[in-house]
Amino acid sequence: MELEQHSMNCFNDDELQSFPADILVHCEIADGISVSAELFQGVDDDRDSRLFHSFRIQHLAPISLTCLMPLSYPSRHPPYFTLGVQWLDNAKVSSLCHMLDLIWEQQPGQEVVYEWVQWLQSSVLSHLGFDDGLAIHHSVSMTGPIDVRAVGEIVPVESVLQRLISYNEEQRHESFVSGLHNCTICLSEYAGVDFIKLPCQHYFCQRCMETYSRMHVKEGTVLKLLCPDDKCRGDVPPHLLKRLLGDADFERWERLILQKTLDSMADAAYCPRCETICLEDEENNAQCSKCFFSFCTHCRLRCHIGEGCVSITPEEKLLSLREREKVRRLSKGDIEKTISLAKEILSIKEVLCLCVQCPYCGTGISRVSGCNHMVCGNCGQPFCYGCGGESGAAGRCRVGGCVAPSRSLRQDKVGNKNHIFCWACQVHYCALCRKVVRKYAEHYGPRGCKQHSVNP
Repeated sequence: MELEQHSMNCFNDDELQSFPADILVHCEIADGISVSAELFQGVDDDRDSRLFHSFRIQHLAPISLTCLMPLSYPSRHPPYFTLGVQWLDNAKVSSLCHMLDLIWEQQPGQEVVYEWVQWLQSSVLSHLGFDDGLAIHHSVSMTGPIDVRAVGEIVPVESVLQRLISYNEEQRHESFVSGLHNCTICLSEYAGVDFIKLPCQHYFCQRCMETYSRMHVKEGTVLKLLCPDDKCRGDVPPHLLKRLLGDADFERWERLILQKTLDSMADAAYCPRCETICLEDEENNAQCSKCFFSFCTHCRLRCHIGEGCVSITPEEKLLSLREREKVRRLSKGDIEKTISLAKEILSIKEVLCLCVQCPYCGTGISRVSGCNHMVCGNCGQPFCYGCGGESGAAGRCRVGGCVAPSRSLRQDKVGNKNHIFCWACQVHYCALCRKVVRKYAEHYGPRGCKQHSVNP
């Protein structure tokens, strides 16, 4: 047709009956479409030397159709138009311009803009042969002249891909916000604006996410603050947590995360004087950067280079913890660490009062009932609970001649019988005097203990 190769700049203002009409034609694919692109091409033409990237999208960046209506439209001439498509090269856009001309030729004298928009929405991909996926290349072979109505700019393939991805995400977000969805936690239906959408694409209502996040921060289980979906467990970004928790709880979350991270570091230790985090060297020594105290990370005492590190006793640890408590009170530190320190001190006191240390490894062990023959749960060695000395497999004490079979016999006595036999160490003993009964007739009698009595 006679106006096919003319641009709108060739017409005077008096030949037009309106201002330019800009129409954005949106192409939405319900099932999505695959987009592939060649991001890098090697020196040779071998396919293995190229880098390809592919992804799926549902919303293509809109086609820009700008129309001007001449005074002779629609009786004699079609609208003057330009066509711009961000994700197509000018050769393919020229093919679309030619197709719009053919639509006008099939129905001359009719208003055609609506038909153009419908065809661009529904048939662009099939017309260009992109039914199975959209392919974007660095270079395109030009088989003919470029239509002057094809408006576009030469941009890198990376920029084209970024535009497609950004636009698709924006449209998906708008569709999600405007719709209604069910929360899989509370099973209630809310509008999209009331949901929190995580990077893993799982979404939950804001009320459930706030409760879920604050619960983990309150209980200190911040490492479990992940996507609530059991099959996902993806991370929750900090900017979302700040929105859900508020300033105070978010600061606590940051402190807990830092604390958990430092605790998981094998070469991290706390200064026993000021609690500053320190890094230990290869010889298990560290120096505080705040108070400059050099200490051993094993026993938390002053650094003893050249000397073997002896295992610290409960008494020494109790003194160390008390010193730390004084420092904590003077510095007015975190109340949670103060409570934790107080609990640790009470635990050490309990060990000193009720437990007997294993003579082999020093582990504190407390007996609930039974005889003195104990087996350490840490090193597996047997020892005597009565005196804390070593004992043999038969339960006989090897150190100090200890003859006290048990400290708590009331549980083993049955009825009023004072003669008791321990099945663990195979020893007979008396419930009254707590001595080993070697000869029954000598121990129980007029001059000895009573064989039967009400109280042990």
